[in-house]
Amino acid sequence: MLCMNRGRPAALLLSAACAAGTIAACDRAPEPSRAASDPTSSAGSPTSSDPLPAALERPFRHVLIVSVDGLRPDAIEPPLLAEFPAFARLRRGAHTLDARTDADITVTLPNHVGMLTGRPFDGPDGHGWKLNDDPPGRTQGGTLHANKGSYVASAFDVAHDAGLATAVIAGKTKFWLLEQSYGPSSGAADILPPDFGKAKIDLFIYARETAEIARCTAERLRSAAERRVGTLDFVHFAAPDAAGHAHDWIVAADSRYFAALQEVDAALGEILAAIDVTPGLAGRTAIILTTDHGGGAPLKTHTDVTSALNFRIPFLIWAGRDAATADLYELNNDRGRPGSSRIPSDAVPQPIRNTDAGNLALALLGLPAIPGSRFGAQTPLRIESNVRTVSASPDKSTSRTR
Repeated sequence: MLCMNRGRPAALLLSAACAAGTIAACDRAPEPSRAASDPTSSAGSPTSSDPLPAALERPFRHVLIVSVDGLRPDAIEPPLLAEFPAFARLRRGAHTLDARTDADITVTLPNHVGMLTGRPFDGPDGHGWKLNDDPPGRTQGGTLHANKGSYVASAFDVAHDAGLATAVIAGKTKFWLLEQSYGPSSGAADILPPDFGKAKIDLFIYARETAEIARCTAERLRSAAERRVGTLDFVHFAAPDAAGHAHDWIVAADSRYFAALQEVDAALGEILAAIDVTPGLAGRTAIILTTDHGGGAPLKTHTDVTSALNFRIPFLIWAGRDAATADLYELNNDRGRPGSSRIPSDAVPQPIRNTDAGNLALALLGLPAIPGSRFGAQTPLRIESNVRTVSASPDKSTSRTR
């Protein structure tokens, strides 16, 4: 396991708890106190009994963007769904099993970059990152900005500059791209006071084991609740993708792929249990769960962008409680059901995509959209029939004075 920490004693304690002293940590000078500026904090901002900010009718203090790498939607449909209690619970709310990946590529890093930047892979407003392997070093062009030729803002930029704590907890080393792109040497300056610095990701953890990712995520949330700091975290589970590449995407109860999904389901259950019993988390934590791709076309891979086995994916939103199931397409009539088709990124209307995750997460936190983003930038997804998640003004001061 590898952990990079940005000068927070509580985060160091978290790291030690997760890795039993085996983590290499990297610190920088402590930043200004987040509790006073955190727009979701109960200190100096609305509590559950106060009038909610105009930007969002029901803000959350904590949002997890969870990616289950290689998750095929047919794997979490009945009758198999009965074997996955945590996935079943996350489906109790707004969701679709007919979302789409990026229109032009169905591999890991490009799709995850899209989730966190709200951009497609290709085109003038695309993020442009195609490499699906460990990136070159930061000084050798291994950042999103060097590759694009201009700064590529992310959900971490918006959340961090607004006073929230941010983290990446990932099961693949290639996600080091995010640390290199949004670390203290490459992140954008925070131009509004208080200055929370250029590093937009406070904590980076790489862990191979699914259970370790769950433990770190649960402890991270408990620590944030205790410190009364809002959070935006990206959590990545790699096991289903690894099983698919080794044994193929066989959606059957006796397959290695099924076993990997059971492992992730147990991990999600641990995270949900921590939320349920922790004051400050229960009812104030939302989970957005999606994936980078499905799999199985060609055999043991997912590179055929024209195959629905690869481009059709789930998109689940758990809004802090077990609610009635709702169809995301019925709630969002500005989006078009894709049927069996692969929809181009410039089609109107667009389907729901994994690239909606970043701006939806910010809207759930009551924050403005990602600068330069496209998906969900103007109208984030509606998650309930009577609640519209509307991004705040692009003026970041709205999130600082709430």
